Amino acid sequence: MKSWRTLLKSPGLRADGRIDDRSFWIAYVSPLSTPLAIPLVYPRMIAIHDLNSKDMEGFPPSIPLSSEHVSDDGIYLLENGEDCLIYVGNSVDPDTMLQLLGISSVDEFPNQQNDSPLSKKLNDVINEIRRQRCSYLRLKLCRKGDSSGMLFFSYMVEDKTPSGVSYVEFLVHVHRQIQTKMS
Repeated sequence: MKSWRTLLKSPGLRADGRIDDRSFWIAYVSPLSTPLAIPLVYPRMIAIHDLNSKDMEGFPPSIPLSSEHVSDDGIYLLENGEDCLIYVGNSVDPDTMLQLLGISSVDEFPNQQNDSPLSKKLNDVINEIRRQRCSYLRLKLCRKGDSSGMLFFSYMVEDKTPSGVSYVEFLVHVHRQIQTKMS
């Protein structure tokens, strides 16, 4: 069920998308194997501001693609098999941003890798994703309030859309339909 709803929100099937973008997406996805197509439909999002957490061993866990899981004081990595987006909230601790990205403000986004231990962990995560995807994902910095932030939030496929319901509301509806048929 989740894949059906996320598929409807994908760039190739969105009603609000440009026809050129939709055509490109469909032509791009059609020949892909299932493991390579899945992240294009349901990307992976990771909270990278938590990489130093004591209980974080190995590859960090994915979090649901819902804006309620994105806080203004966090930094998130979202990868869809093609792009790797790093979203920086408006209230991120400058020290965390300095350790991860080597900057104290989003306006200072670097062109080079930072050498701090936390930044090295982030680069390890990105390199592992690139290894899993067998391609070199484009890296983009996103921030709230501009077009890059809108791009990041367009991947929040579990959020409510203007023309539909949220994923949770959809599940409640399906559950009620099943209960009605069973009684």
